[in-house]
Amino acid sequence: MALSTRIRWQALALAIPLCLAGTARAGVLWEVQFTDPGDLYAAYRSNITRMVQVAGADWVSHLTLPAATTTLSVAVNFANIATANGGSVTSAYLRTDSNGINTFAQGAAHELNTGIDPNGAAADLQITFGVNGYLQNELWFDPDPVGRTQTVPTDKTDARSVVLHELGHALAFNGWRDGTTGTLAGNYQSTFDVYSQLSSSPAGTVLLFTGPAAMAVYGSAVPLTFGNYSHVGNNLTLPGSDLVGDLMNGVVYRRGSRYDISALDLAILQDTGLTVAAVPEPASAALLLFGLGGLGWLTLRTRRRS
Repeated sequence: MALSTRIRWQALALAIPLCLAGTARAGVLWEVQFTDPGDLYAAYRSNITRMVQVAGADWVSHLTLPAATTTLSVAVNFANIATANGGSVTSAYLRTDSNGINTFAQGAAHELNTGIDPNGAAADLQITFGVNGYLQNELWFDPDPVGRTQTVPTDKTDARSVVLHELGHALAFNGWRDGTTGTLAGNYQSTFDVYSQLSSSPAGTVLLFTGPAAMAVYGSAVPLTFGNYSHVGNNLTLPGSDLVGDLMNGVVYRRGSRYDISALDLAILQDTGLTVAAVPEPASAALLLFGLGGLGWLTLRTRRRS
């Protein structure tokens, strides 16, 4: 193949019951595109495609969407970065508030909500994998990412969890505030920024997420990761140490562990504009979060993740 290769894999019909019972959901077709000059990482395409399919279907299974089929195109890239990052490729204008601030939704979330693709034929989401050892040596690709019956090796990070995390950024957990001061970059904000507020605590300044659904689940404003605020949780010196086990935490991912979408993650999706089929009641959610916090402290990856 040519040195500059863009390969499109259709991730269309998963013959598995990923849409959970309950409110009928629209179909979402996941299309995976690879940018891989020289085909250096061709051996990983099948595994990555499967992880995107399964992780994408997991998020969508919790949502109530318009009665139409939507195709979400995910651009997969490879770069010399430490771990992985991801998000929507573009955003969609929603409104201008009375203070003159323009509010935007994540492009992928807007397409799920409306069926309107804000950037046409271009990719809707992107995930970039680090290739200076992270993809090759750190990630573990579950041979059964639906059943998840095998034990994650204690020296590896679960790739399905990583992809699930990056898709969370594409749907909701993203914005333009400064991660330490909370200041907006201009007269624009994301739906996540709307509820991200600077606050002080005995341990220092912290950003909090104040969306009503999230506060109902957590019991108070949700601590966001200091300096990396499109995540939840902090280390022991700041509020939110109980959230380090959450899928969308910005502190650490534990090797040998699996991460799942939490009640809090779903509540934040609801606050940012997606229609969640059912957000658990606060009592049930508290038990779920407690379970996350009780995950075994196995070997840690201490590098902050995107």
